[in-house]
Amino acid sequence: MIYYIFKNQIFSIFLSMAHLTAITFPERITDYVGGTEGDFKIYELNKRRSLVFEPKRKEIDCNFILFEKDAKYYFNIKYSDELASQDIEIKYAEACNLYSLITDKKEYQLFECPKSILFVNKTKSKVRVNGQDFLDRAFLSKGPPIFLNEKLIYHKGITYD
Repeated sequence: MIYYIFKNQIFSIFLSMAHLTAITFPERITDYVGGTEGDFKIYELNKRRSLVFEPKRKEIDCNFILFEKDAKYYFNIKYSDELASQDIEIKYAEACNLYSLITDKKEYQLFECPKSILFVNKTKSKVRVNGQDFLDRAFLSKGPPIFLNEKLIYHKGITYD
């Protein structure tokens, strides 16, 4: 699965005991930090462009920061058999002017672009989307799950109520 990620946007990665999770980044990884001892084992592959996570327990909920030469990625690592992906490729996200409607709810709209998701807040108050506050509209990373006020609303082409 391809995740199109905006620099400095937080996203979530879900692990499962049923399989390893491989994440490949655009550039060589220079360093990373996160999790606690006993959460997972990390393997570095592909000339330090890929990390493979092997979960050691189900109670995983931690922050992770990964550094490349000119970029850094912030993500949360959690456990979920339902939301886990085996193979994730990270690419750079881009805002766009051409998009199609995914869903139209009372509180928000989601639009799909080739390399991002446009979130439109229809309420008059701030909302929290994937750990960031928005008042009106914002382009989000495409691929990772989208959470609105800590509730899952979209992942892998499926909208949730």
